[in-house]
Amino acid sequence: MSKINLLASKNYEYLKQNVLKLGKDFVNVLVDSMDFPDGEHYWKIEDSHKIAGKPAVYIGGTINDAAIFEAYNMACTLVREGCSSLHLVIPYFGYSTMERAVKDGEVVTAKNIARLFSSVPLSSQGNHIYMMDLHSLGTQYYFEGNLHPVHLTAQSVVDKMIADIKSQTDNVVLASADMGRAKWIEKMSNRLNLPSAYIMKKRISGAETLVEALNADVMNCNVVIFDDMIRSGSSIINAARAYKANGAKDVYVACVHGVFVDGALDRLKDCKLIKSVYCTNTHTKTQEIRDDFLRVYDVSDVIVDGLKL
Repeated sequence: MSKINLLASKNYEYLKQNVLKLGKDFVNVLVDSMDFPDGEHYWKIEDSHKIAGKPAVYIGGTINDAAIFEAYNMACTLVREGCSSLHLVIPYFGYSTMERAVKDGEVVTAKNIARLFSSVPLSSQGNHIYMMDLHSLGTQYYFEGNLHPVHLTAQSVVDKMIADIKSQTDNVVLASADMGRAKWIEKMSNRLNLPSAYIMKKRISGAETLVEALNADVMNCNVVIFDDMIRSGSSIINAARAYKANGAKDVYVACVHGVFVDGALDRLKDCKLIKSVYCTNTHTKTQEIRDDFLRVYDVSDVIVDGLKL
């Protein structure tokens, strides 16, 4: 197998380094970047003459508008430099809750991002885009033309989180933060042979929800609330309060994407309802946090195993 050129945006450098440590046929390709005084961006692939004829893997993101712009530009440039195949790795797909319009005039941002990446020129052996545990599975079908979407799952990593929690305590119940993730919880609980619990919520306003019902007995149980992502943490706190009010002992939280908007982890910690939080390193925010309350798990194995090379 020929060498595989591996690149990443600056904020996903940590994930690139983890992939390189796996000892596969990856070659570390550096990218020089700078910002001009007027706010425009500059990128340059170092040793770009080595790109031609080899697969190129780029780890970037859609965590914000700048990241989308950078990933698109890098993808186009890798194809122009002659990579044999293009592999865009998007560990966390941003704008994931804007996958459909609910009100007239709303922009379906997730679909527009998919169309943007679909317009990247085609490499000789094809273009692929890899996304992990999408908030809405339908997003992968927005990609058009010759860009092949690949949906990865961090299931094995989440299973390790649950196993680590079980090693610390007993009588574990796997629980949802709301009914929107009930099917996920049901599948996980069946696979891991754990009892499950669900709550139903009523939305009072854009920022406030009210727990209406809980369908399982969690008295004297240790509850693990699982969700695909945590942003502000408000839904998790409300769920933890409901489970504790119904007799749960300790409450743990596990998720794939730790987005943690400003102050979110502090709110989860300061509510005094949650023992600890577990997440993967798909989002760059996890690299900014240094707190024993949060345990972060690596997904580089999932990425490497999922590449269509």
